[in-house]
Amino acid sequence: MVGASARRRVVSLAMLRAVSCHRSASTSGWAQSQEVRAFARSMDEHGAIVEAVVAARGAEGYASPCPVVGASVGAHLRHSLEHARCCADAVAALRAGEAAPVARYDARERDEALETDPARAVAYGAAVRDAVLAGAGLDLDAAVRAAFALSADAADGDVALPSTVRRELAFVAHHATHHFAMINLIAKGHLAMDLREGLGRAPATRRDDAAKHKR
Repeated sequence: MVGASARRRVVSLAMLRAVSCHRSASTSGWAQSQEVRAFARSMDEHGAIVEAVVAARGAEGYASPCPVVGASVGAHLRHSLEHARCCADAVAALRAGEAAPVARYDARERDEALETDPARAVAYGAAVRDAVLAGAGLDLDAAVRAAFALSADAADGDVALPSTVRRELAFVAHHATHHFAMINLIAKGHLAMDLREGLGRAPATRRDDAAKHKR
């Protein structure tokens, strides 16, 4: 179990930006790995969604909650971006020499301004992406722990599960896909607009679609 007293210091967004400025300009094996590429694509997709929604419906549309879903485009992006930030914090901690840092997904920052400020959301996603790209030289199989709340009773604390950087990068990208699907529903049903075709369809689903099309 991981209690509140064991929570490590959260890396600030400014620090993430500073880390990103030191990444190598050359293409590294780290940056070309499937997991890092999926993470980076996911962060770019967050930004593309913000830009598309704001272009069509303005900042008001970005922040407008759908009465059926009970959340806005901004709310879903905030939730997903903050999960990505937890993973980026673990990568930054590994670079700083910490052993088996914890990605605390359910003790995340919850920056509500991300739900209403499109420019902040775009900048946040870019900083998180670049902080992970700055991990060149790290072992993708380096040990980390992923902490989750499995009980609504605060006395139970969070459970820290053994994991690797590789697995957590993949988790964040996969997790985002499901929020993109919800965002697609909000865009169509609440904002009366279309986002890019295929948004929110998981890679395995797209593979299956392609296989069926070939038959």
